[in-house]
Amino acid sequence: MVSDFFYKLPKLIESGEEAIICCESPLQERDRILQYISQYCASIQTKCLLWNLGQETIKQVEYSDSGQIHLFDFEEYTPLPVQNSKDYFQVLKFWENYQGNGVLIIENLYPWISTNVPQETQFFLLSEWVKSNLLNISLTKCALRGIKCAILLGAQADLHPEMLCQIPLLSQDLPDTSEILIALNEELEGLLPPTFGEMDRLCIARSGIGLYISDFLKGLKSISSHCDDCPEEIAKKLLQYKINLLNRLYEIDFIPPPLVPLGGLELMQEAFKKFKRLFSPLAKAYKLRVPKGIILVGPPGTGKSHSAKICSQILGVPLILVDWGNFRSYGNEAERRLKKLLKLVDRLNEVVIYFDDFDKGFAGDDDVARRLAGQLLTWMQERVSDVIVIASVNRLEWLPPEITRAGRFDYLYKVDLPNHGERHAIFKLHGGRFDERFFSGDPYTESEWRRLLKQTNRCVGAEIQTIVERAAATTFCQMFPEDIPVPTDGELPPLSISVATLLEERRQINPLAIREADRVESMRNKADLQGLPSSPADSSQYAIGNVDIFG
Repeated sequence: MVSDFFYKLPKLIESGEEAIICCESPLQERDRILQYISQYCASIQTKCLLWNLGQETIKQVEYSDSGQIHLFDFEEYTPLPVQNSKDYFQVLKFWENYQGNGVLIIENLYPWISTNVPQETQFFLLSEWVKSNLLNISLTKCALRGIKCAILLGAQADLHPEMLCQIPLLSQDLPDTSEILIALNEELEGLLPPTFGEMDRLCIARSGIGLYISDFLKGLKSISSHCDDCPEEIAKKLLQYKINLLNRLYEIDFIPPPLVPLGGLELMQEAFKKFKRLFSPLAKAYKLRVPKGIILVGPPGTGKSHSAKICSQILGVPLILVDWGNFRSYGNEAERRLKKLLKLVDRLNEVVIYFDDFDKGFAGDDDVARRLAGQLLTWMQERVSDVIVIASVNRLEWLPPEITRAGRFDYLYKVDLPNHGERHAIFKLHGGRFDERFFSGDPYTESEWRRLLKQTNRCVGAEIQTIVERAAATTFCQMFPEDIPVPTDGELPPLSISVATLLEERRQINPLAIREADRVESMRNKADLQGLPSSPADSSQYAIGNVDIFG
């Protein structure tokens, strides 16, 4: 299967109707694009030419059978000495008047023809001059029979509307599995053992979803030295390469399905288990879909971010963590970055994307926030991929009304302060990290637990984690006043965290729900009006109603 980009480009060139074609392609794909266009030009017996600001002249591009790109001076073009800024782009005048045939690739011209051209006088005038020359070229037909076409090539084709009306734009999307598999089969020699069958290569190709072909092949070459690896091991290493690369390119946290424990929120976990069933082919046969969006609303520290990880774990799909508030800091780049990110998650398909502090992105109610919201809502309304969007919110009233209507975010869960039973589970989860007694049995009596849970009333999960970690550190310092060598037999004396130590650490912490009681109660009340409960009523032995007053 040939990608839409590589299918449409030769069609537009051969039609003879388009004198200029804009092509948006990432920088890492440059060599592949040059290779493709030069090979295509050779097949139709026309010249392939290249110009950019990094060279003073036009180069003729030829691709050899050995896989190398060769550049030669194009003798029909002799640049004039540069006397003003317009002379840097004299190639445009040359091509307008050129009466020969050929395909001229002009690189990195987009900053001068974008929608966000700086209004500084000299740059603005140069931009208008460049746009005018391009429009003149687009209206000029070749006097000779044959092909004459200019291709504008660059990574960010944010074209001015008047250019888009006149010049077609092709964008190179992320490849699907079949395209990656084709590239893998073409480059198979030296990359993978010849014993690998079609299913082995398919397994490896699937692990590269979300990468461009060039990045995929580069990653595969970086791990291909381990020829003894099985396909699953190669796919695992390639996945880690992909995670590291995507985190850098998109400024996100892309993580595989995590393995994290959770205390409480049983109702929400049951909902996530139901959503997992909707990924199945049988559910799709019934035209059922996963929910488009889920909002988690509640005070800070109640476990909203942790819940997104639990969702990813239950569904068995990767998780992408995004700080929504950061998008506004990108200014005019915000919409382009969001569009690029949404294209990535669409290609990844089965994935959870989590927008942290979603409400803070709308606190300023500025144009950037409204445009980003509109772009996200349009994508959520029209997308067909199995992507679950989760957004955490502290203040529901900051969100525009259109975001919370049905069809955008289908579910809204209230993630509240943990009850007695949930705090007991959270204490055991974090206590087990340091004190083995939490795993082998119960280190405290019922009365000790009741005292601890009463004293930590209105503490959120993050605060309980801090109390346990500080208590563990205090216990360690009491056990070992001075540094001693680690035992050579590997047997470490156990840490035994006492209730008294936990209570002392609790005394030194002022919980947010007490410190900012008015604001937290306002958040809880507004969430209670619209949100579904994420936890059932407390039915544990430590529930307030389960106290034996006659005992």
